Amino acid sequence: MTQTNTPNTAAASTTSFGLALFKEEARQNKGKNVLISPASVAIALAMTMNGARQTTLSAMQSTLGFGEGETIDTINASMEALLSALADPKSGVELTVANAIWAEQSMPFKKAFLDGVVAAYKARVVNADFADPATVDAINNWANENTRGKIPTILDEIAADMVMYLLNAIYFKGSWTTKFDKDMTFGGQFASETDGEVSVMYMNRLADMRYSRGKTFQAVALPFGESKRVSLYVLLPNEGVDINDFVEGLSASVLTNLQESWESEVDLRLPRFKAEYDVDLKDSLCALGMGEAFESGADFTGMADAAMVISTVKHKTFAMFDEDGGEAAAVTAVGIALESVRMTARVHVDRPFVAALVDEVTGALLFIGKVAKPD
Repeated sequence: MTQTNTPNTAAASTTSFGLALFKEEARQNKGKNVLISPASVAIALAMTMNGARQTTLSAMQSTLGFGEGETIDTINASMEALLSALADPKSGVELTVANAIWAEQSMPFKKAFLDGVVAAYKARVVNADFADPATVDAINNWANENTRGKIPTILDEIAADMVMYLLNAIYFKGSWTTKFDKDMTFGGQFASETDGEVSVMYMNRLADMRYSRGKTFQAVALPFGESKRVSLYVLLPNEGVDINDFVEGLSASVLTNLQESWESEVDLRLPRFKAEYDVDLKDSLCALGMGEAFESGADFTGMADAAMVISTVKHKTFAMFDEDGGEAAAVTAVGIALESVRMTARVHVDRPFVAALVDEVTGALLFIGKVAKPD
């Protein structure tokens, strides 16, 4: 049965996908901090999915947590509703979501694809020369602006086979509903996963807050703003419970139970923390079942009549929490590449170069020189 097109439809799918992606990243990065934005990745891939067809579409849809009864239209509708719900001016926090497409100007992308993404995701579309270094600068400037400078770059360069980037940026900033008293902050030790005891600054609060516990963990919810629309959930495994085992067993019900729990008096000690993460999600997404979209034979003919694959899913995140509140940002860039480079290469010899005269039969190098200034 087709799911109802409500924000919760997309939110539930994103949560399911996000937990699976988080677990896969945690498996590949034991002993390291991991920080992903499931919403950012899901939105960027959902935009990309508009161009997928046949089994490529099915693989992406399944990986993103959408049911078999869903269609591109119903998925777009539920994602559009989610984006609209997130843009709540009364939430008491700053929460912005931005989407964009950079398309190689010489590539004939289908108007229906671009129009569909613009309509549902309010994406900005930029046709650009991917051979021009200014295009990398423009994409990075977009990331920088839409994360308030927290993620100043998402790309280092654009490979010759790239023809499109589908981008999402999410930025959050909010003050705690009840701030921590800075006078109660003190230094202490934290038992890190791999480096033993490390020094941290602990924030402290004795107050009523939403609290839940299970057989292997305790959890608290720390809301932001007067509306309490957004909260930070802190899940603490019991002593003796390995963090990696806890992550493997984590389910959406843990989050739901905390969301629905009653307030209890809690003596909370929480370290100030800051985290940054930079990753290509290709391996994790392949492990979750989306491999076909990255492989030769992928069907993205909904975008253009050309053989194309997802080449990269670049993801960067930032988060910081202190006594006053928190700030977090994410950018996801889905890179689409031609299976083989068919575009016209540009060789404009307008600077010093090397010239070599070669015998093609024997391979003998007859002459070679550097031309610093043509005479």
